[in-house]
Amino acid sequence: MKTTVLFLLMGALAWGPAARAQTGCPDPQATNYDPAARRNDGSCQYAPTTAALPAKAPLDAAVPETSGLQLAAGALWTFNDGGNPPVLFRVDSATGRATQQVRVVNFPNTDWEDIAADGRYLYVGDFGNNYGDRRDLRLLRVPRAGLGPAADTVSAQAINFYYPDQTTFGRSLNNHNYDCEAVFFRNDSLHLFTKDWADHRTRYYTVPATPGTHAAHLKATFDVNGLITAADVSPDGTAAALLGYDETTGATFVWLLSDFPGTQFLRGNKRRIALPSAALVGQIEGVCFAGGRRLLVSNERVTVGPLTVPQRLYALNVGPWLPAPAVVTAAAAPGPRAGLRVFPVPATRTLRVERAGAGPGALALTLLDLRGRAVATGQLPAGAPAGALSVAGLAPGAYVLRAEGPAGVVSQKIVVR
Repeated sequence: MKTTVLFLLMGALAWGPAARAQTGCPDPQATNYDPAARRNDGSCQYAPTTAALPAKAPLDAAVPETSGLQLAAGALWTFNDGGNPPVLFRVDSATGRATQQVRVVNFPNTDWEDIAADGRYLYVGDFGNNYGDRRDLRLLRVPRAGLGPAADTVSAQAINFYYPDQTTFGRSLNNHNYDCEAVFFRNDSLHLFTKDWADHRTRYYTVPATPGTHAAHLKATFDVNGLITAADVSPDGTAAALLGYDETTGATFVWLLSDFPGTQFLRGNKRRIALPSAALVGQIEGVCFAGGRRLLVSNERVTVGPLTVPQRLYALNVGPWLPAPAVVTAAAAPGPRAGLRVFPVPATRTLRVERAGAGPGALALTLLDLRGRAVATGQLPAGAPAGALSVAGLAPGAYVLRAEGPAGVVSQKIVVR
């Protein structure tokens, strides 16, 4: 069956080579937004942003020290922190109730801290290192096929690793940079983000997702102004989240990473969202994406004097702070192979849309803001070679033009000046 995709021929027709290559901050939400930027150089800066962390459900009494979260094929997995039994808990994300317990029979829980997943395995990060003296850092590769509803035990394989830049291993409680509590899987690798007690930065390493012993490869460092306790990447790989807190102030936060090239997660937008104080939400230790625009977060049970913050599951909508996805979808119905031309770029008052040939059907045109809200609509009637959308009165910035017709659907970034 043939499929046809319409193409919006914007860049090659509207901009010369020099303009296309111009770098800067292309995010209109940033305080240093540059409308002329065509390539993100990671320089975007943002005004302070604060968000509530709505509670979704209490967590089961069996997981008072929940230290990681991962959704895999609809199942939500967590576990207790180091020193507890080596048990994975399947949790009902609606009620927080533990519905299954699976013990890893061939490895202890030395210091389990985070969990990741690919299509075949869960990866449990046994890499917590409070004193900085561990020489047995590893991730446990657990086959998802062994975690069926009736399973209560499973065997794992070890992915051992070490930091080549660590040369001393003396005991130094919470005063070094070789602790780690955050990992996710992407493109055949495990991506680790350290919890740097000494300088409140994070160092980003990669490790192959295969059993054996590996040197962790240092990719980048980033000043997160706190301690990173968990990480995850969105299902489509276009966004990542680093969860953390500041042990000196009780502040909690999540860093949202987006618009990065490939898997260079620290080379795109980096936006910090301040969350409620740990006095209200506890020590937040687990995070995972539930879809592309929502996070699930969990906290350990904490008791300080008369104050107890119980373990809970939270849900956070991060859509308002992430770019709207540009999605190209091919339709099943055949259609013309003629392309579309959209101009001028950037637009000021009117955005004109032309197609080569009259075309067999109408095109519905919708202009969306970066929160996915329609701000302008129009139509290219059947048989008409051209149409227009008014953008007068719109705030300057980036939008997404959606063109839908018999041949398919195309979404493409548009800049309004």
